[in-house]
Amino acid sequence: MVMNRVLHYIEEHLKEPLDIKRLASVAGYSQYHFIRLFKSHTNETVMEYVCRRKLIRAAEDIAAGMRIIDVAFQYGWQSHSAFSKSFNREFGFSPSLLRTMTLEIDSIRGGGSMRDIFLTSTEVGASKEELLQQLQLTLKENAIVISGEQLNHHYRTACEAYEGRKRYSGEEYVTHPINVAILLTELGADADTILAGMFCDVAAKGDVSKVKNKLPESVWRIVERLDEKELNLTDMPNESTLIRLAERLHNMRTIEFIDDSKKEEKVKETIELYMPLARKVNNRKLIDELNDLAMKYKV
Repeated sequence: MVMNRVLHYIEEHLKEPLDIKRLASVAGYSQYHFIRLFKSHTNETVMEYVCRRKLIRAAEDIAAGMRIIDVAFQYGWQSHSAFSKSFNREFGFSPSLLRTMTLEIDSIRGGGSMRDIFLTSTEVGASKEELLQQLQLTLKENAIVISGEQLNHHYRTACEAYEGRKRYSGEEYVTHPINVAILLTELGADADTILAGMFCDVAAKGDVSKVKNKLPESVWRIVERLDEKELNLTDMPNESTLIRLAERLHNMRTIEFIDDSKKEEKVKETIELYMPLARKVNNRKLIDELNDLAMKYKV
């Protein structure tokens, strides 16, 4: 697809000057036609998209330890102050604050953080118990009320349903749907959708017989619809759409653990099927991270 080719070109040339004339030439369209098609495809103007991608890459470099001034020049800003203004306008905080947060996190657990640009990320290798605690905290932070008894019941049911299954990374499989529930909480899903997210692929990876009669009817109806394999992604109910997007985001976060032969297929699906869906949901952090991961792994 022409627009996907253009997005890939942008990604490979982010450290170079990129203007509409150059990108329209890559697409093979007139500038006027290209501008219209690009906006229709991404819901952003050409230069809004280019600037945001440059700033996200810059943020990743800063989080990785590069000096802010070096990053600014690398991505085309002529001064530290001009870069800081653009960065703050886009993300709502300064690049120096991101650098400070990264240094603090480095001193605590040896890793950088892009939390304020993307959705919350959990540690690879975190146990199901640790992820349950993270889910409880995320629910509280987002003022979503699910009683402890209700949450623990669904957690235990999920553990039973996925018992014995492992992810490609070697983690217990149930850690994946718990991560999905955490992401759904950040996406502002309702309580039933969050709980249903803990059974996002139970039909394929778990034991449905351990689930069906243990879930409230309102949650089970959502889980049941997720197994309608012929359902077109664009025709899914809102609850199913959010769950599938959260599931795909977590799978893309851990894509390095799957076989190389399957990576290309996952990336292609993400770009062609899930990105348009994410743009309809219109959550900026979700769009940015899915796009970022897809572009990083695109062959």
